[in-house]
Amino acid sequence: MKKIIVVFFALLIMSTYGCGPKRLYHYGSYSNTLYDYRKDSNHENLMKHIKEMESIVVESNEQGMRIPPGLYGEMGYMYLKAKNTGKALEYFNRERNLYPESIILMDRMIKSTKEDS
Repeated sequence: MKKIIVVFFALLIMSTYGCGPKRLYHYGSYSNTLYDYRKDSNHENLMKHIKEMESIVVESNEQGMRIPPGLYGEMGYMYLKAKNTGKALEYFNRERNLYPESIILMDRMIKSTKEDS
């Protein structure tokens, strides 16, 4: 009888193990670095936030997860603030290609960036 109870609970645990929510996106410490940048918008915090977003991309790819919507667009904007228009255009185009619903906004950002440079 004891064996049956142990086997029953083991099967119960194994069957519910895969029922937890699966994450679609990886965000890393995005909220923390964004908060730090918004609190004190200096170059150091800007670069920390950019570095965190780059690590989110790497870790998402390693874990087979999708890149969060808007991340490439924000990276482009942050690179624009850091005066790196080449990287900004690259990430605007990545956002545009990955999320077609962003085409209108990304096209405007690309056009504006090209006009300003």
